Parts: sequence; structure tokens; C-alpha cells
Amino acid sequence: MVGTCRERPTSFLALGGQVSNTNTCHDLERVNPGLSMRLFLKRLFRERRRLVVVAVATFLAGYIAFFDRTSALLGLPFPIVAGLAFMVGLTVSLMVIVVLFPQLRHSAESVALSIPVLSLMGVYGSASDGGLSTTTVIFGILLCYLIFTVYGGAWVDRYLPCRRRILHSFAHSTLQPNEIWSYLTVNPDTRSDYGGPDILSMEWIEPVRSYRQVYRLDELAKIEEVHSIEINEPHRRYRFSFEVPDATESASVSSGSKEFVLTPDDHGTTIETIRDFDKVSARAQLLTWIDDTWGRFDDDNIQCAEAAHRDK
Repeated sequence: MVGTCRERPTSFLALGGQVSNTNTCHDLERVNPGLSMRLFLKRLFRERRRLVVVAVATFLAGYIAFFDRTSALLGLPFPIVAGLAFMVGLTVSLMVIVVLFPQLRHSAESVALSIPVLSLMGVYGSASDGGLSTTTVIFGILLCYLIFTVYGGAWVDRYLPCRRRILHSFAHSTLQPNEIWSYLTVNPDTRSDYGGPDILSMEWIEPVRSYRQVYRLDELAKIEEVHSIEINEPHRRYRFSFEVPDATESASVSSGSKEFVLTPDDHGTTIETIRDFDKVSARAQLLTWIDDTWGRFDDDNIQCAEAAHRDK
């Protein structure tokens, strides 16, 4: 059987790579509406941190914009009412965009963080006629653009400290540990179920102990990783260390480890994944934390594993 999990290089996302959240099992969603709803609810759950960031930023934007109003509305100070109105209206609008166009989801918090800046410009940069001066408008646009580039620009990483980071993520599968085990781990008897179309080659260096994998990132780029199995407790716990032999000294990630801990429950299996990277930038960690990138990655792999198990 050909592997079906949508595996990515272990070092890829720590470098700032993103899970597109584009479902690789569309046919199953169309055939099974219940499955489609479960996947949709998972996506909403992964947006929880982004929702909080957007809500706080838009509330501050509304509060700042009407900070000088002393009147009250519905028994509340007008700036608070304005903040709540901004929060509800803008948060709902941005989150609808995030759900409908997941590839644009990282823009939501960038936009939200820019709005308070524009509100400050409006309060402190007004011209004598009550409008915004040309200088204020230009400065505000440049400042908002800076927020976009700093937040999403990998060039910032060279100026920010990189350090070792241990990251945890949790996901749930309807499969039992013995059913999903072969899709998450590499062993002589599970190798055929592991992997996916992005894996160009996989070969044992030392059987049952270490192996080499070459992944495709896009049409031109590829990454080679060497994995060494450290813990292999069937249906319960699996851990491997990895290194990127071709990584340069300035690479953000060149080695680390990944561990799965499987806990059965009445509805399937809870999977905790522990990722230990030697170097991760503060920007990359912030992006992946807000986006819950690792959880999305786990959801995607689990979804494909469940689809492959049903097709057996």
C-alpha cells in the first residue's frame, strides 16, 4: 500500500513554513457530510487564538478612535461602546474571510493590528479642519505596511534571537492507537503506510534504528533529513531525532526531535506531539502559536490516515 499521510519535513514549519489547510481528502468530505462538519469544527477550533488577537486589537481600535468622547450610551462610556462595535463588526468580517479563504488567514491579525495604529493617527494627527493631514496619512500607511512586513517577513529572523524551543500540540483521531500507529511511525512493518506524495525517497541507514528521507517542498526545492528512532513503544509512544545534513550554520533549524504519545479514549485516540527544535526564531514561534500551525498539521495527517484506513 502506498503511504497517504501528507508528511512534511520535520524542520519545515519551524522555518516559518505554513500548512495551507487545503484538504487533501475532498472526495470524502463531499461523500460524508458528517465528516465535513467535523473537519470544519476542527478548523474553527484552530482559529481560537487568532480570534482573541483580532478581537482585542479591534476593540482597542474602536476605544482609541473615540477616546475623547465623554458621553454614554446604554449606560456605558461611549469609547467602550465604540470598542465593542468595532470588535463585533470587524472580528466577524475578518473571521469570515479566514474561514472562506484559509490561505489568507495570516493577513487577518496583520490587518487587525494595523487598525489601532490608524485610530491613533486619527486621534493625534488630525488637521485643523478636522481631517487627517497628508503627512499623517502617509506615515500611517507606511507604519501599517511595516507591521505587515515585520509580522510576515522572514528577513526579520536574522535580527531576532533564535533559541531551542519545545512545542506541544494535541489532536484527536477516531481511530484506536493500534489502527493509527502505522500511519504515524516508521518501522519495517509500517513503512508502506507511512509517508505521502511529498516524500521522494526513504531508505534505511541502519534497519529499525535510522533512515534517510528526502522531501519535496515545491517544484524545485527539496530537503533531506536523517531520522534516528529513539523510543518505539507500539501503540503508545514513538520518538525520533532528526538532523538536516545540508543545513548551513545560519539555518534556523538543523536538528531536533519529534515524539508521539497516544492515549486511547471512548471516541478514539488523543495524540500529543512534542517537537523539540534546536533553533526557532521568535517570529516563527509567534506565527505558529497564533495559527496553531502544528495542530493543523496533525489534523491534516490524521484526516488522511483515517481516509486511508477506511480504504483498506
